[in-house]
Amino acid sequence: MRGKSTTLSAIFGIFLIFWAISCSSEPEEHYDVLICNAEIVDGTGKAAYSGSVAINGERIAALGKVNGDADILIDAEGLIASPGFIDPHSHADWMIYEYPLAENLIMQGITSVLAGNCGQSPGPTDKSTLGDWLSKLEEKGLSINLAQLVGHNTVRVAVMGNDFKREATEDEIQQMTKHVAEAMESGAFGLSSFFDPSPGEYASHEEMIALLKEAQRHNGFYVPHTRHIQSQMPSDDLEEYGYGIYHGPVEDIWVGRFRGYKEAVELSRKANIPLHIAHFSLAYIFPQPHPDFLEKAAAEATLIEIIDKAREQGMDVTYDAIPWTSSIAGPRKLIADFYGGENIALDWTEDLEIDEFIEGLKTGDLRKKVRTVYDNERIKVGMVHTKADPYWYDCFKILTCKNKNYEEKTIGELAEMKQKDALETIFDVLVEDPETIWIQHIDRRDSEPALPVMLSHSVAMPCTDVTVFPAEFEMGKTNPYAQYGLKPAPTFYGLYPHYIGTYVREENIFTLEEAVRKATSVPAKRFGFDGRGVLAVGNYADIAVFNLSTIQMTGDYLTPNKPPEGMEYVLVNGKLAYKDKKHTGVKSGHILRHH
Repeated sequence: MRGKSTTLSAIFGIFLIFWAISCSSEPEEHYDVLICNAEIVDGTGKAAYSGSVAINGERIAALGKVNGDADILIDAEGLIASPGFIDPHSHADWMIYEYPLAENLIMQGITSVLAGNCGQSPGPTDKSTLGDWLSKLEEKGLSINLAQLVGHNTVRVAVMGNDFKREATEDEIQQMTKHVAEAMESGAFGLSSFFDPSPGEYASHEEMIALLKEAQRHNGFYVPHTRHIQSQMPSDDLEEYGYGIYHGPVEDIWVGRFRGYKEAVELSRKANIPLHIAHFSLAYIFPQPHPDFLEKAAAEATLIEIIDKAREQGMDVTYDAIPWTSSIAGPRKLIADFYGGENIALDWTEDLEIDEFIEGLKTGDLRKKVRTVYDNERIKVGMVHTKADPYWYDCFKILTCKNKNYEEKTIGELAEMKQKDALETIFDVLVEDPETIWIQHIDRRDSEPALPVMLSHSVAMPCTDVTVFPAEFEMGKTNPYAQYGLKPAPTFYGLYPHYIGTYVREENIFTLEEAVRKATSVPAKRFGFDGRGVLAVGNYADIAVFNLSTIQMTGDYLTPNKPPEGMEYVLVNGKLAYKDKKHTGVKSGHILRHH
């Protein structure tokens, strides 16, 4: 009896084993791409978790514990898998048709951008609409997902041509409205504007409200580069137009940026349109030397006075900020700001050969002539007007010069060393070496103490404010930075790795989950990039795979195009676009259209 019972028990045990195996094992699936063993940061802000990401076609097929194999297998042991970064303030449309691989964006993990910022878009023109350009680009193919704004400056010039130094007529405003309507119907996400010196500076509020109401009618956004974002000098002459000049009261040198933000809020309120302020920065300016706590206090006051007050009054307001203290400044020849018409008040120098100009600086007469322009408040260098910011010389330093003692010193430091003022110091440096390269290494809009405050707000998101460039930097006629040998800033190639490496790993300003959320799901939700910004089953497989321990921007002012460290893989719509620090050549991006 005991033997029979033992046999039955054995049989029953074997049955249980087979039953357990059949219940616990899942049939293996085959995927196009499988990212294994990753630490998944899904973009929502929720805690990271270990697992795999499976992809079929353009979309995520499975997350977490995944059984299966794949055509492309990525072992992400020790790496982070997050949504691809979404840049809400991009100028990719400037050159995306020439450089559709967008290598400088892909290498830093950017998979989607909102372009057409600062009042400038590829259309409408007298020959084509914005919709025409989007279709043409879509046919050509591109490596990133590109969403487009329509630019107010572009619309204004399409209607008014060069006769823009005045308010538009009622008929002209109606024509502009039709252009905005076409752009919105073609998929634009809203209207951008630019009220620093540009055709948009002359627009009346009636014009802006009419165009914004049209954008709002299509559920669009208002995305302004607000008035007086940088220090300018006033002019009563409406015909005096150019970089560094504005038409308004003299006090706007100091309070103009504050008023510009208030103006943007008021225009949005009157048009009842959601507002997203471009490259938001301090509304309060301290040009003179000051302690760091003033910068932090100014950032806190800016958010309270501009963002929080508007939101408390029911306004739908968000913003982006550049997490870099030099903004988009790149290196340039020192002579470029004083010779050849870069400053409109110095356009007479174009009549001189460079050798004549340098020879003239050795004598007193030409120095006196340039100084007269300087003293009459008409020289702007980089992003700083020399009279609007009396300490402008602290913002610039020498990068390369025949006199190695000058390198890495600010103009202010050199002036103190020479016991001369800043302008005479520059004359001396140019005489010694006309090929001297300098950089605006400080942008008054942003500072190390202020940026964490500006980025920490619940409606803030990081941005680049850059266009596209190839991995191997080229000087060409399509390059808007080519004049005078200008190179892009290192942020063109590594700003998001800098953002993660600095604010998460080094300074602990954000958790990794929060930093990723601000760079992914926050802009995706804000602008309606459906199915993007979050790693979830069914969403598009825009993915960045990176090493948190090493991720950082490696480029510098002189060699900006070094691939970032720590960015291992980038996928766009399920296709592997970047690995081994090189673009794979695929163009799997989409034109994102707003509906």
